[in-house]
Amino acid sequence: MHDVFIHNAVIHDGERFTDADALLVKAGRISWIGPGACAPAHDGVPSVDLEGRTVLPALCDIHTHPSWIAATVRSVPCVSPIVNTIEEMIEALRRHSLAGRGPEAWITGFGYDEGKLAEHRTPTIEDLDRVSTTQPVFVKRSDCHSAICNSVALRLAGIEADTPDPAGGRFGRFPDGRPNGVLTEFNAAQVVERLMGEPTFESEVEMMTASGEHFLARGILAFTEMMADYRQLAVYREAARRGFPVRAGLYLVWKGGRDPRGMPALTDEDRTGDHFIAGVKLFADGSVSGATAAVTTPFLNGSTGMVTLDDGALEAAAEYARTNKIQLSVHAMGDRAVGRIIDFFEDQTPWLEDRPSVRIEHATFLNEAQLARMNASAMRFGVTTQVIFPYAEIEGYRAVLAPKDLERVYPVKTVSSALDAFALSSDAPATAWADPDDPFVSMGAAVTRTAWDGTVFNRSEAVSCEEAVSLYTSRPMKVLPFEGVGRLAPGMRADFIVLRDPVTDDGEALARNAVSEVFRAGALIHRAPR
Repeated sequence: MHDVFIHNAVIHDGERFTDADALLVKAGRISWIGPGACAPAHDGVPSVDLEGRTVLPALCDIHTHPSWIAATVRSVPCVSPIVNTIEEMIEALRRHSLAGRGPEAWITGFGYDEGKLAEHRTPTIEDLDRVSTTQPVFVKRSDCHSAICNSVALRLAGIEADTPDPAGGRFGRFPDGRPNGVLTEFNAAQVVERLMGEPTFESEVEMMTASGEHFLARGILAFTEMMADYRQLAVYREAARRGFPVRAGLYLVWKGGRDPRGMPALTDEDRTGDHFIAGVKLFADGSVSGATAAVTTPFLNGSTGMVTLDDGALEAAAEYARTNKIQLSVHAMGDRAVGRIIDFFEDQTPWLEDRPSVRIEHATFLNEAQLARMNASAMRFGVTTQVIFPYAEIEGYRAVLAPKDLERVYPVKTVSSALDAFALSSDAPATAWADPDDPFVSMGAAVTRTAWDGTVFNRSEAVSCEEAVSLYTSRPMKVLPFEGVGRLAPGMRADFIVLRDPVTDDGEALARNAVSEVFRAGALIHRAPR
């Protein structure tokens, strides 16, 4: 625990910019914040003059996949602007560190988006067999729902012309019925992905520990692991013992089917501490850019998406969450999927007091009528959304959405005004961007409502820079509280970041900003290279 006096700063306390320009830290907690001229005595306390730089609470990415981020070091990035054509993807995969290592070594990649590829099509086995015909090749799409593979991987998985599609997924096929290596949605992709086996406990701990600098460079000291299994709780706790600095709430993927006792019961120890089980997660639909989100207004291809959630499983998972005193999280991008979750829960009594019992993730087309129902319901809902998606994947959005529907996506201003338990997040690495969990890109996009290529989307839903910061600091704590985190106030943990540049009303400048220093419990633990 550390003592420090920070002064001559511009301070955003997590809710707004304040008149305070100084704060005093005692034993790792903020003991005072206000005008430096009025500071209490602090003789003997180290003093840091920030020379007018901006201080924010440490950031929280309330919907992300840190273990996937940690694991991507073993995979080839197939994201823009690194890979822009199928030919470049093939060449990149051929350079995988395990290429040529024998038939049991998998060549893996991540992040492709057919909308960003020059060919504007999804690669198939005819492309990936050019990478290797002796080793299995598997590449996750940018949404991390779907994937592609080569003929070796198809053969290992036993996927043939007469193999039926899994529930909630689809095996792509050529016109003659042969499987083409396109694996649409989780249940199809996992048929192949599970063949790669599980990493060892030690390798997972090492990867997570090594990823700490990645998150510090982005100013993130709290996040959620949104597709966890129970063993990862021990991974996080061991990584923390080895110096991993980020607090984490884990959401277990529901694997209990229609049995509310289909997964192990949780203990108080599982639910508490800096690394804890926060909830259980299900999937109600697919993705927008993949035209598989369950929507009311059809995509340009005439589809209204895919419903991937079984009612019996939803009921069982909800009972499990209630019994084990954790949240229920549901992936629901389309308005039809969101409506289904509201229908199911609106008359039910919340089972948690200090946080929403039900989280709705993504909510691309959440509308005012649905928000009114949520606020009028007995149930307490929270919502997370990712404006980084249209920013990074605008080609895919334009390819599947009519212009009028593109003007309805990610209504950040409306939801933020109507629902307190609402926050921005990255869903990294599940988007087609080389640095998908850069929080400043997300904040900037929420302000400018402008994609990377200059396309404007739904600008009426823009928020201020001040509010965008709050959606990565104090507001995530209303979705899932981390004790003492998210605000700068007396009694709170002294977890804060110093920015490289000032925060003004310029969203483009906010998107280019970066972290200069990170303090945890008052101690300087990261300084960006100068």
